[in-house]
Amino acid sequence: MTSANPATGGTLSPARQKYAIGVLLLMYVFAYMDRNVLALMVDPIKESLQISDVQFSLVHGVAFGAFYAVFGLPMGYIVDRFSKRWVLFWGISIWSVATLACGLARSFPALAFFRFGVGAGEATLVPAAYSTISRILPKDRTAMGIAVFSMGSGIGSAVAIGIGGYLIAKLTKLGGIALPFIGHLEPWQAVFVIIGAPGLFVALLAFTLPETGKSAAAEAETLAPSEPVPLMPFLAENRAYLFFTIGGLALITILAYAFAAWMPALLLRQYGKDVAWVGYVMSAVTLSGLIGFGLSGYFADRLFRAGYKDGHVIPILYCVPVIIVLTIVGFHLTGDIWVAVGCYAIIHILATIGNSVGAHVQLATPPSLRGRLAAITVAAQHLCGLALGPLLVALVTDHWFHDPARVGDSMAIVGTIIGLLAILFYILARAHARAAITRMEEGYYHTPPIEAVA
Repeated sequence: MTSANPATGGTLSPARQKYAIGVLLLMYVFAYMDRNVLALMVDPIKESLQISDVQFSLVHGVAFGAFYAVFGLPMGYIVDRFSKRWVLFWGISIWSVATLACGLARSFPALAFFRFGVGAGEATLVPAAYSTISRILPKDRTAMGIAVFSMGSGIGSAVAIGIGGYLIAKLTKLGGIALPFIGHLEPWQAVFVIIGAPGLFVALLAFTLPETGKSAAAEAETLAPSEPVPLMPFLAENRAYLFFTIGGLALITILAYAFAAWMPALLLRQYGKDVAWVGYVMSAVTLSGLIGFGLSGYFADRLFRAGYKDGHVIPILYCVPVIIVLTIVGFHLTGDIWVAVGCYAIIHILATIGNSVGAHVQLATPPSLRGRLAAITVAAQHLCGLALGPLLVALVTDHWFHDPARVGDSMAIVGTIIGLLAILFYILARAHARAAITRMEEGYYHTPPIEAVA
């Protein structure tokens, strides 16, 4: 059975829809593998390249995050204007080659440069994926489609830890590998080559996806293709809606990055666990986030289907107060390691429920702007999350408590303050979210064709 879908200019069977989501999910898995495998090789890279902790952090976070966020904005424009198949193909190819090239780096500047390439290439994926999903699925299933795609982040992170750890151990025993024309590669270099190379084959899967970029029928859903909605007027008219909706999502992302960055330190410093044990626990918790992604899509779509135009905002609004309580209990009040780990796991699940807000922004945006709005959403998340999340906890620990062992208390303070701000943002966002969906449903952005006016 097929269902009519104006986004693809015809019919797209449920099997074809599932296949497209599955391919995008696989691409996201590889993106997170290439992105996160670096974290497992801190000491070997530092020793090989003779760099400091600060230099490594620049390569790991800033070099990737800054280019990922900044390049996402022009990539959103490209997604809205050109074939998403080709955008995905070149994006995946670029980040895969850049990951592979990281394994050939023999200096700090070279490694930083290639990490720039990883960030720039990956900047294409989310705008293209969000825009594609919002076009090939019915409106009341968009949140679940984006949720399934987003599961790739958790799977990719866990796979990077598992496969990366195995490869490092295996290649260390072998003393590295030798490649023709390249020569000997140290174990950490070989890991980059092995992880990056398969992405070149994954890139080819882009051409098996349905083409959604140039269909006149796709644009006819909300506006005439000859009269695309200008970006700046749209942003100006929706500034309050975007500020509170995307701002609330950015605040949740700050919490996610802050807790992910400092939870290992809490387990190491307060409870004295070894690094290997902490790695296993963090990997398991990362996978638990898949539950949150699934719940985000289920509840958001169900509420939207029931007539709640702010249904994508409601789930996370009810989750944040629970997050605040768990933050205080797990990081400040308890002295039991399993209570702390359990609270963090539940927080991780609840925080990922905010993923449905990204689907809402897509549904409230004309098709011709969805790539750019996806890019703006991702840029806000990563710039705020990477820049402020880990930093806020560190500032409280260093300048308030003056004691590294109080990192749990710092996490509780940051979690409470940022959580309360997120609640305020989401409360204010609800009315704007309802109005934004209403404008789309009533054809507010529709411009009649010139011949019709004549």
